[in-house]
Amino acid sequence: MKHLKYILPFFLCFFCACENDEEEFIIQNQVDAGNVKLVELRADHRMMLPDGKATMKFYPKAYNILELPDYSPTYKGDTAYYIPSIKRDTSLIPASMLPEDLFHLYDEYGNEYPDFTYTTDDTTPRVIRFHLKAGELRSADLPIEIRPMPTTVYEELEIPVIFHVLNQAATPGVANIEIKASSIINAIDRMNKVFSGNATSDPNAWDARIKFVPALYDNNGALLEEPGMHVFEVPSTVVFEKDQDFSDYVMEQGEDLLYDYKHFLNIWLINNPKGSATIVSAPVIMDKDENPIPGLKVEDEPIPFPSKPEEVGFFVSMSQFVNPRQDTDYFEISTVMGKYLGLLVTQAYDNSVTANFKDGDTDYCPDTAYYWSAGQSIYKNTRHTAQDEDVFYFTSYNIMDGYSYKNSITLDQVRRIRQVLERCSSRWMYKSKFAVTGKMD
Repeated sequence: MKHLKYILPFFLCFFCACENDEEEFIIQNQVDAGNVKLVELRADHRMMLPDGKATMKFYPKAYNILELPDYSPTYKGDTAYYIPSIKRDTSLIPASMLPEDLFHLYDEYGNEYPDFTYTTDDTTPRVIRFHLKAGELRSADLPIEIRPMPTTVYEELEIPVIFHVLNQAATPGVANIEIKASSIINAIDRMNKVFSGNATSDPNAWDARIKFVPALYDNNGALLEEPGMHVFEVPSTVVFEKDQDFSDYVMEQGEDLLYDYKHFLNIWLINNPKGSATIVSAPVIMDKDENPIPGLKVEDEPIPFPSKPEEVGFFVSMSQFVNPRQDTDYFEISTVMGKYLGLLVTQAYDNSVTANFKDGDTDYCPDTAYYWSAGQSIYKNTRHTAQDEDVFYFTSYNIMDGYSYKNSITLDQVRRIRQVLERCSSRWMYKSKFAVTGKMD
């Protein structure tokens, strides 16, 4: 069904007060209940976890019905006939023009939810049907599945992180960027909030039981000047032209810039105005189990290992790190960490090069929603063509969504991450305490 933009007229009035004081008044026509002909109810998702914290938010929509002249031609042979007719269509009414207290949200048992949110700690798996009322109008039922709570209890893992700050000598055309120790700690804190589910009210968020901790000691067991931060001065003779140059340089410096992956998760902050915002790869070195992790390509471990930095860590542009909102789809370090830990993007592609849509999914996590076009909205849907009928509307909280709150990972994503951490030896730095004690276990 085509939706047209609903526009109502307004009046601009000017009144002159006494003593030459002027005041401006703008009076805008509001819609009354009689103008509303159709109501629709949407929600953040179609399922939720009953942990007493996950919150489902509901969004009411109101439409008018318009009768529009239709001059579409009909053809008889080569002759076109224009027979005027009337076409009925819907028009979404902006929320700002609707009367207050127009909508009321109810469940199938008659319980009302004035704040248009639902949270529960009743762990009984079930489906609850919600509906919207606006005067005499009633929306279709919107079923919400209450998911079974997980039974697996994961051990908390501590992943020691070291940020290598590559300070380049003054270079024409490359602005100097200062990385503060506080920014490093803030980045680690942000990842901890996201991966623990404490940064969101996403109805399907879950705690990965992963704690990122700043390394306190360097590769040689010497105490770092700042927790989690290693500053490396790059000489003026070194020039970086492309992404690969940074990777090659790290390998050339050996242990000075590539700490032992068995003890550290390496993150390199680079001043890379000509290149990518991030350089990160999914894990490929893991056990060859008869049940491979879907979507990940398993390769033989090169000798020596690692053969490149991306096998054990990732690169982040300093510019994005200190100014994450410089692009429309802002930078989130948790997204890069998600890719490093084996999560896949949720946006669907069907071209021959990047096709990733298989069996109605993109990332092998059933509780994440896919979408074909991100646009510039956190409110997305699964529509691909105008003919699609079973369209699922959802809100983007996930770190793997484009243009999203980027503050959440779901239960199924947690399960995938824990599989990767268990089976991928290049992600086993959590098994060592060296980075935080300076001593071998």
